[in-house]
Amino acid sequence: MATVRQYRDRWVADFRDQHGRRRIEAPRGPFENRALEKRAAHELLAKRAAEVKANTFAAVSERLTFGAVADRYLASRTKARQVTVDEYRDLIDAYLRPYFGARKVEAITAHSIEQFRDELRAAVPEVIQAARRAANEAKVAADPRARAQPLRPGARTVNKLLTLLSMILRYANRHEWAPRNAADGIDKLPQPKGESRVIETNVLNPDELRRAIEHAVAPYQAPISFAVYSGARQSEVLGLRWSDIDWNRNEAHIRRRYRLGEFAEPKTTASARVVELPAELVASLKRWKLACPKGDGTLDLCFPDQSGKPMHASALTARGFKGALRRAGIRAVRFHDLRHSFASNLLAAGVDVVTVSRLMGHSSPQVTLTIYSHTIPKQRHGASELLAKLMRGESKWKQNGNSEGQNVAFEPADAAKSLSGLEASAGIEPAYTDLQSAA
Repeated sequence: MATVRQYRDRWVADFRDQHGRRRIEAPRGPFENRALEKRAAHELLAKRAAEVKANTFAAVSERLTFGAVADRYLASRTKARQVTVDEYRDLIDAYLRPYFGARKVEAITAHSIEQFRDELRAAVPEVIQAARRAANEAKVAADPRARAQPLRPGARTVNKLLTLLSMILRYANRHEWAPRNAADGIDKLPQPKGESRVIETNVLNPDELRRAIEHAVAPYQAPISFAVYSGARQSEVLGLRWSDIDWNRNEAHIRRRYRLGEFAEPKTTASARVVELPAELVASLKRWKLACPKGDGTLDLCFPDQSGKPMHASALTARGFKGALRRAGIRAVRFHDLRHSFASNLLAAGVDVVTVSRLMGHSSPQVTLTIYSHTIPKQRHGASELLAKLMRGESKWKQNGNSEGQNVAFEPADAAKSLSGLEASAGIEPAYTDLQSAA
């Protein structure tokens, strides 16, 4: 019979589980006095009795840690793209496993998740930094060319972590390893949307892009030039093969990427795309192909390091790109800002959103609009000037023939001129539809 009794000078819950096995469990303390400990033992007994009745009770030694549940969750994602699973694993290994990994999954509370969020917002917790240092040391030991990548999580990364944490805890709850999804309903950090996601001062104008290319040196000039003209992600640039370039059509096929020391499929389905290459880029690529390090000839990389092996992203950024900006007298920006500059300059020149979205590999034009709407030239319809003319009496009113003066409308004398472009400009597409004519 389930009861609360004293055992080894402590108040404990004494009960049998759903398999008839006797269990003795003490409530977690410390307690100010024995009365509070006894009350906690009664509460614990009631909780365990409910779990036994629902057939969900598990002994402490049998309860899964968060790390074990996270591994099972990743293994369960059989329908997810491998690149998605890899990104989940990266986030788990970098942040969630060091912080929550050893905790029993049922013991993770909403408060502990909020604490995790707030600590990341302030600074990276030491337990996460220590795990990162150990991982970087192991990486450098395996490959001396590898460079340590510090963690600098922004609001977007923190929110992705909260979403992933919620998915893992929902999975645990569905398998009855946790009584609830403690991450459900946790507030996320405010995240810039729309044009604020692009740092406008980091967008390079065409003259700055030209100077950046001119001041780049081998072997970094070629990948920087390709990124400028194609809008490709850095990982896509580093994964490009010579066989991916169609010299007859002046096109490059984005089929894979090189990230974290491994070749992988593109980030999304839409990321697998064809990008147009201008004549000057094609000519420079042909020259670079003759001088490009070949290595053992098996990788066929367009932009390898000097030994013919895959170039590290950190080397391209620190030695190649930042050095070129410094020599050109251009402010320091991120390599990824070349991608933002590509889209921003094309949209500002009048290239339609659908074309830019396709070239960028976005899932839909709406994604492109959300990020770059501020770069699209704003069209003026003259509506406020029209009202001003009415107020000055320079335009006439017309009644609809109603004797009581109702349903009054107006037809300004110059309405056709003022609003002639309204219908054509109501959409989001600029007039240019051809990339070469717009450029």
